[in-house]
Amino acid sequence: MIDLIMIGAGNRGYFAYGEAVLSLDGARVVAVAEPDEFRRERFAKDHSIISQNAVADWKSLLSRPKFADGVIVASPETVHVEPAIEALRSGYAVLLEKPVSADLNGIRHLISSGANTSRLFLAHVLRYSGFFKMIKSLLESEAIGKLIAVEYTEQVGYYHFAHSYVRGNWRRSELAGPSILSKSCHDMDILTWLLSSRALSVVSHGGLKYFRRENAPESSTERCLDCPLKETCPYSAVTQYLSDNTYWPVNTIGNDMSFEKRRDVLRTGNYGKCVFRSDNNVADYQNVLVSFENGVEASFSMNAFTSSKTRKIFISGSNGEISGDFDSDRVEVRLFSGKTRTYEISHDGSRHGGGDMEITRDFVRYLKGETGGLSTSFKDSIQSHLMCWAAEKSRLEGGLKIDPWSFLAL
Repeated sequence: MIDLIMIGAGNRGYFAYGEAVLSLDGARVVAVAEPDEFRRERFAKDHSIISQNAVADWKSLLSRPKFADGVIVASPETVHVEPAIEALRSGYAVLLEKPVSADLNGIRHLISSGANTSRLFLAHVLRYSGFFKMIKSLLESEAIGKLIAVEYTEQVGYYHFAHSYVRGNWRRSELAGPSILSKSCHDMDILTWLLSSRALSVVSHGGLKYFRRENAPESSTERCLDCPLKETCPYSAVTQYLSDNTYWPVNTIGNDMSFEKRRDVLRTGNYGKCVFRSDNNVADYQNVLVSFENGVEASFSMNAFTSSKTRKIFISGSNGEISGDFDSDRVEVRLFSGKTRTYEISHDGSRHGGGDMEITRDFVRYLKGETGGLSTSFKDSIQSHLMCWAAEKSRLEGGLKIDPWSFLAL
């Protein structure tokens, strides 16, 4: 039996990794650290964790002699680096939720700490989705000939962006990093993984284009509960959080999902604010152009203004093209010879196209000694973060070409 420690029992710790462990044979969570009492007790109950192992502070768990095999760090970005370092120093293998840190100083601290990062793996779960694994296998088999270029878009979804990046925990860059990092380091990682190449330069444009006070409708108010547009505005907190739906993203605004408690949150908290009158400062649209060492050019766009929440990719090769829509689980190969083949991707239904379950399963297999490690090792995954920081620097400095590796000497 593989024993795990969970640090953070919120959305990712509870619903992603916690649920995945419950469905696996041969693994269990034996301790949890979570400052929120409700979430801590809920997790401990579901996983049958004894009271002395369900604590508010992760330090009280990691200060003990080693009593488990691995640690999953699913706390907020600002509480990633320190528990990861302490767990590695105590001899644990660590699966760390992305991003590593909200700022570069956290990554530098991790590297300079002397902790053994060979046992540190980042939760870049998209690599474990059937969708991107299919595309990876097609590229490795040279199904479309020589690779030329990639066009990739993350369609965040208007409601998702408003929830997370205008009203939510990731709305300010100084709290959670820029949106290109907190939302799209997944995507920078996928590009580097698919192309198996080093990024040479990054150029980026974009910014906070729409969710600004000057774009507020004339008759709108500070809070959606008081607004005459609350039934018609597509970004209304009333229609988003006070419907019959109590699943994601509604279940992240509080612990009590009763109508009255949700309404109280909208009356007093940030989730009830007008999207044009919040204190958000992260980009809602951003384009990134990456030049890779193998000669491939990749363009990526993060777009908040979409009805669907998906990722779309188009890959050009010398003999054909690959296109895919992540949400529909379809990948199509069109060869210039006229042949076409469509792949329908199946998975277990867990989030991120099955990636949440598969990366947890692979972490457990690694702890059992069945594999040499995950594909998302710290060394292999950190380039994605550097690309995000390069993109943000380029954006802020008017589209300058930035070498992502100039931030760190690894």
